[in-house]
Order: sequence, then C-alpha cells, then structure tokens
Amino acid sequence: MATNGNVEKAKDVLEEGANTVEQAAHATADKVSSAAHRAKDVASDALEQGSDALENALLCAKDVIRQHPITSVAVVAAVAYLWGRIRG
Repeated sequence: MATNGNVEKAKDVLEEGANTVEQAAHATADKVSSAAHRAKDVASDALEQGSDALENALLCAKDVIRQHPITSVAVVAAVAYLWGRIRG
C-alpha cells in the first residue's frame, strides 16, 4: 500500500508537470499571438500598397483618356466588340 510520503511525492510531481504544461501553453499562446499580429501587419501593408498602385493606375488611365479621348473610345469599342465575339 502507498505511504503518505509516496502520495505526496506523486502530488508534487503532478503539480510540477501541470505547471510546466501551463507555462508551455502560455508561451505557445504568446508566440501564436505575436505571429498573428505580424501577419496582420504584413497583410495591412500589402493591402495599402495594392490600393496605392490601383489609385496610381487609375490616375494614369485618366490622364491618357484626357489626352487621347477619340482613341480611348475606339479602343473601348474594339475591346467590347471582341469580348462580345468571344462570349457569344
């Protein structure tokens, strides 16, 4: 039969193991949280850069359309015609 000393040792070992698991869980949660924040920041930066690139492209297109309005209408008509031929 187990003695009180052995029971206490078992309790101590179990408590140490539980503390170790708890510390490891907290460390893992902190690492995951940190990685998630970094990923969010990278995604936010990429979205901002993409938005800026799109805005610049639209500004360039506006300038080209203003400089060459008749050519722009002809290009749009040609693209619409080709698109209609491809789809239909």
